[in-house]
Amino acid sequence: MLIQSVGRYEIIGELGRGAMGVVYKAQDPTIGRTVALKTMRLDVHGLESDDVLRRFKNEARAAGVLNHPNIVTIYDAGEQDGMFYIAMEFIEGTMLHSLLAEKRILPPEEIIQLSRQICKGLDYAHSNGIIHRDIKPANIMITPDGTVKIMDFGIAKAGGGMTSTGQVLGTPNYMSPEQVKGKALDGRSDLFSFGVVLYEMVTGEKPFVGQNVTTIIYKIVHENPIPPRDLDVTIHPGLSAVVTKSLAKVPEDRYQTGAELIKDLENYKSVGATMSPTTALPTSAVNVSEAPQVAVPASVATGAVAAAAAVAPQPDVAQPAPAMGRKKRGALEVVLITVLAIAVALGGYGYYRYRNALKVEQADRELEQKLQEEQKQQAEQDSARKAAAAAAAAKPESTVTPTESETKTPPVPKASVSPNKAEKNRGELRFASQPGGAKVEIDGWTEPTWLTPFLASNLGAGKHTVVFSKLGYLPERRTVNVTIGKSLPVMVQLNPAISKLVVDSTPPGANVEVDGKDTGKITPAEVVLEKGEHTVVLRKPGFKDVSSTQTLAEGQTWTFTPVLLQPTTQMTPPSRPGFWKKIFGNSSEVIPEGKGLVHIHTVPEGATIQVGNQIAPRKTNVQWPVDPGTYDIVLTMDGYKQVHRIVRVQKGRPVYVEVVMEKQP
Repeated sequence: MLIQSVGRYEIIGELGRGAMGVVYKAQDPTIGRTVALKTMRLDVHGLESDDVLRRFKNEARAAGVLNHPNIVTIYDAGEQDGMFYIAMEFIEGTMLHSLLAEKRILPPEEIIQLSRQICKGLDYAHSNGIIHRDIKPANIMITPDGTVKIMDFGIAKAGGGMTSTGQVLGTPNYMSPEQVKGKALDGRSDLFSFGVVLYEMVTGEKPFVGQNVTTIIYKIVHENPIPPRDLDVTIHPGLSAVVTKSLAKVPEDRYQTGAELIKDLENYKSVGATMSPTTALPTSAVNVSEAPQVAVPASVATGAVAAAAAVAPQPDVAQPAPAMGRKKRGALEVVLITVLAIAVALGGYGYYRYRNALKVEQADRELEQKLQEEQKQQAEQDSARKAAAAAAAAKPESTVTPTESETKTPPVPKASVSPNKAEKNRGELRFASQPGGAKVEIDGWTEPTWLTPFLASNLGAGKHTVVFSKLGYLPERRTVNVTIGKSLPVMVQLNPAISKLVVDSTPPGANVEVDGKDTGKITPAEVVLEKGEHTVVLRKPGFKDVSSTQTLAEGQTWTFTPVLLQPTTQMTPPSRPGFWKKIFGNSSEVIPEGKGLVHIHTVPEGATIQVGNQIAPRKTNVQWPVDPGTYDIVLTMDGYKQVHRIVRVQKGRPVYVEVVMEKQP
């Protein structure tokens, strides 16, 4: 049942739903302003509620101090009946990730226009001491008039890491090297994340990809991405150089402010020649006939290799002018030479990509081998400690005196639970755990030094409740009966935390199905799983299903964050739309010169189409040629919820609006 109000805000409708709460469209009756009301549910499953609430409140505090046209404005925050809410600016527009999914690559002029606003917003936040820490296309909104809005300051922080447990927050593909290492952050970390976004806008590819989070993080820290111009020779070398510098591993080597980045980006056609070769290596001066270059790991780039990198590329050797009276080449000969030159260029580029693909595979294999060796060593050490602990526990209590115990085991800190050590009728407990370093709580009380192994002396006779806890492991509870004048061992084997799936999608709101069963959760969400092989399927009306399979070890976290794609099913063109052609033009399978083609398809069909304030004479399913531009489309059908879409039409390209109509309750 839809709630009617939250605080003083009157609910109009629901905009979205996730694992942490619901976002509503609401109105402030005091001033008549429409807002987006972000709420947090208290029945969060699979997450630490305190940490979620802390992140939620942090968003209100961080963004609440910011007032900039390129940052979503926070109006109010509060709590009512156990529900925390944030009232923020209501915006209709297109997410950058949706724009990239549609276009894949953006033209330089559009990249500069968007980047200029993003960098202005980031510089303003950084000047106020706020680091966003999760810059990515899904957190960047573009309004119909082209204004950029940076959203979701949920894990923003003034400075370094947010959690006291050392947890690193953010989206793996967009993290900076210092962020994945858990180091203190400044604004240059956000600029690195934006550099990843910039790479996507320029090339249509992510610079750091891998089959799992470990591989992605390894590449962020240790590997330089392929320069954009090496992926696409049509990319200007200056633009490639700007992107490469923005992704420098060391913060001092990348852009220090957004203004500095925009200055080079706006003048990219001239920065390629002036930028230091150590920052970016433009490839425009490389001859096609030269052997393709293979990327060298940073650890090897010393000596002769480093010296070679410091040498400026030699200009192309000019061809001598044809001698007087020399016969001109025929048209067929020119064509053959051109085709041969293109073939040589494609062959060299293909060989380059092939060699780099082999290198990436080799790095993945080496990383996997290293992780297996570390796991094997850890298992051997754990087995040895377990055997030693078992042997100590099996030794008869009567043969172990405190003096003998102290001479045969490393000294451990003592913790006196009672301040009066002289009292009689006392005993002591020797705490140990596998693995060690577990926090011990006795009868609800603990101290920072109470970490296994340690000795708790001067305990009162009788029963005591002891809880062992360690990050990444399940807590263990014991009831111990302390005996007067005796020292008793209390040992536990900690079990790793249950494996879990952390799943998100772009766009969010997809149903999560695991091993053929509906979990009842929608993205973003967390699902607790047992160790073993699992298959997850995400389903969202109007989008293609996406799935993945992975085998989980105990305590392992599986992160799955795909981009959902809309189907591209061809639709049968309708007949001519009569007088509606005055707005849309004539229907045709061929896109007329200077126009784009809009397909509107609904399930079920028969929805009424409204464009702006005009009602189309025909209902779905239809297609029409239209002039390039942005169109506001509303689909309505009796018994179904209204659907609103903003469609961007480009010249010579089709656009598909495919909607599964949702029944009204």
